[in-house]
Amino acid sequence: MMRFAFPRWLQAAALCLILVSPAAVSHASEAPSSEGLAQLLAVHDLKTSVALGNRYLKQQALVAVRDALARVGRERNLGREWKRGNPQWDAIEQQLVDRLLDRTRAEWTSLTWLGPEWIAMTRQDLTQGDLDTLLAHFGSEVGRKQARIIDHSVAFHVAGAYTMSGKVIQNYPGTEAETKTLTYVWDEEDREMRFSIDAAENVDGQRFALSPLGARYQRILIIKLTGILNARLDKVAAELPAVASALVAEAGTAVPAGQGR
Repeated sequence: MMRFAFPRWLQAAALCLILVSPAAVSHASEAPSSEGLAQLLAVHDLKTSVALGNRYLKQQALVAVRDALARVGRERNLGREWKRGNPQWDAIEQQLVDRLLDRTRAEWTSLTWLGPEWIAMTRQDLTQGDLDTLLAHFGSEVGRKQARIIDHSVAFHVAGAYTMSGKVIQNYPGTEAETKTLTYVWDEEDREMRFSIDAAENVDGQRFALSPLGARYQRILIIKLTGILNARLDKVAAELPAVASALVAEAGTAVPAGQGR
């Protein structure tokens, strides 16, 4: 009877699979470590999304303070002169807006709040094997470029949520500096993410972009991270009117007692 003999290289490969695969598969499929997920977050630079939020929150802080000051003006019969351009109004407005911006810097701009939400989000969708692959890829030159592409895509969707809904008021007085910063970081990020798409130079980049993990990771961030950022912005913005009213009440004596009509 003839016996079929496996080639020696195939026998060796099979032996390697028997000896190595169980541990490798176990490691690859296990839940990702918090430390590794924190490293993955550090790969991303959300400066453009942050700048978008800063622009929106500056607007909302100004709206909240101006509404509160106008309400006090009506209550105290301060007359038509109690408005922007009045030196007392302008001084109080600046002080109160600065106080609100201290709050938004802590609760939004710093991104110190994002870590736990990021870990909870990515732990649901990534394995340790996924994490290892992503960290290795984003450690390369083309990987860093592709991280910027994902960051820019997230910023684009954050911007869309606030501009297309009309939440961002174009040319709102007092937001000039934030608008200028946003324009600068947007353009800078656009330049940072550009790279050659020539197959001879960018095989790894194309392979990642077209891979199931690459496509899935981009979807996770564009959909879920955008949602987290927008929810946080909405939360911080929603708190500003009440805080502004409290600060105006606290400022009490700085507001004129009454000037008639």
